[in-house]
Amino acid sequence: MNPRPPLRPLFALLLIRGIASFQLQAAAVAAPSLIGDLGLSFAQVGLAMGAFLLPGIFLTVPAGLMARRFGDRPMLRGAFVLLAAGITLSAMADGFAMLLAGRLLAGVGGVTVLMLVIKMTADRYAGPLLSTATSTVIVSWPLGTALALVLLGPVEAEQGWRVVLGLSALPVVLGFALTWAVGYAAPVAAAGHAGPARVGVGFVAGAALSWGIYNGSIVVMATFLPAYLVTLGGDAAAAAARTSLVTWSFAVVVPFCGWLADRVIGRTQAVALGMVLTAAAFLAIAPTGGAVWVLVLLGIGLALPPGAMTAQVGDGTPAAARALVFGWYAAGSYTGMTSAPWIAGLLRDGTGDANAPLLWGAGLMVLLVPMYAWFRWSARVRVE
Repeated sequence: MNPRPPLRPLFALLLIRGIASFQLQAAAVAAPSLIGDLGLSFAQVGLAMGAFLLPGIFLTVPAGLMARRFGDRPMLRGAFVLLAAGITLSAMADGFAMLLAGRLLAGVGGVTVLMLVIKMTADRYAGPLLSTATSTVIVSWPLGTALALVLLGPVEAEQGWRVVLGLSALPVVLGFALTWAVGYAAPVAAAGHAGPARVGVGFVAGAALSWGIYNGSIVVMATFLPAYLVTLGGDAAAAAARTSLVTWSFAVVVPFCGWLADRVIGRTQAVALGMVLTAAAFLAIAPTGGAVWVLVLLGIGLALPPGAMTAQVGDGTPAAARALVFGWYAAGSYTGMTSAPWIAGLLRDGTGDANAPLLWGAGLMVLLVPMYAWFRWSARVRVE
């Protein structure tokens, strides 16, 4: 075993996580024809989008414990089997209930993949450059969503939602194969009863809720920005391609943002700057008509917090407790990613304003400020 694996495992982890994010975005790409063919409301589309992440609220902590017992790689392989089964069920849906069931089943596998990859990265690359390693893996999220927008957007326009969801299953085969390339974690000395009580409840809760609010803003953008851009003129494929500017800019700068947080401005400052830029960009979309520079700015703002925030969690957690702590961390994320698009859909239905979900995205950044402050305060108290 290599306790400090080089770049190959990091690249494998990046691709594996990207495949899970590809599945999440596939439902958003299929949204226009889902509304037409199945007669869904915007709130139902938001719920179907978030349903992929709903199991994470309940399953990531048990999944973390199971990974500690049975190993990360066997858990990843089982997760990909469930992911493929859920995608198949969704593509066969004849109504909202069956679609929702398929998204939930796929989500059981998807959230397990997403949680395990972050935890495995912390296991393999803990140290002064953890923000950089984590940010590199986080590139997978925008990479997967952007590829789904670019590759599946034209398919949706020509072939409809069933073909979109069916094609989204193909990368799952690659993900399953890549589980043999993720390497091994460094050996961990026994740490007694390490867990949230030892780390600190405030530390775990503040981290989980901060991560949930941040990720909720990303899902709101991915779900409702294409629909808003359609209202400005143009077809769904063009709106999807334009939305991909956010995710492509995120993907380009996020590794640099991790380096910036590690080497230049500090991790807390990187998160704070990201909050400000993200909120400002959300607010500027409507006044500028979705200008390219605003969409790029939104991508940069969203790229600043994740690597730094996750590194702060990893460095603040004993190695033996990471499976459990990152389970709670992921559960907070999925709570936000499930509820935020649903609330955004309710705002869209209730107001009739296509910009209302984007204003909600800015509001989430305001909510993040006190939550992140609580997390950092709890981390300092734990150290003292």
